[in-house]
Amino acid sequence: MSEQAISTEELLSLPRDEFINRCKAWCDEFNDGKPMQTSEEHPCPVHVWVVYNEKACSQDTIPHIAQCPVCDQPICPDCMNHSVHQLSRVTGYVSNVSGWNAGKVQELKDRVRTDLK
Repeated sequence: MSEQAISTEELLSLPRDEFINRCKAWCDEFNDGKPMQTSEEHPCPVHVWVVYNEKACSQDTIPHIAQCPVCDQPICPDCMNHSVHQLSRVTGYVSNVSGWNAGKVQELKDRVRTDLK
């Protein structure tokens, strides 16, 4: 990238949307546009931003969980925190999605949600 390098503290101090755009640009340039692979040792930078900026969620339970634009993991759509438990009834009973295999998780992502008002 032709931009000047900035420190980690300066990067984490950016507004949320600008920070996410930089992360997505990094994924486009260095990861062929694929979602960033994360682990406990290497968390998603968006989650690091949320923790660094002490963003607190205003809700305990939400009807829908969004997908992180950087790592494609479930996040709270309100505060973008990655510390969420996604529950679904796709398998016939309520269960935590984190225990599902990759195929079942993709099936859940591919479902189209509609509002029948």
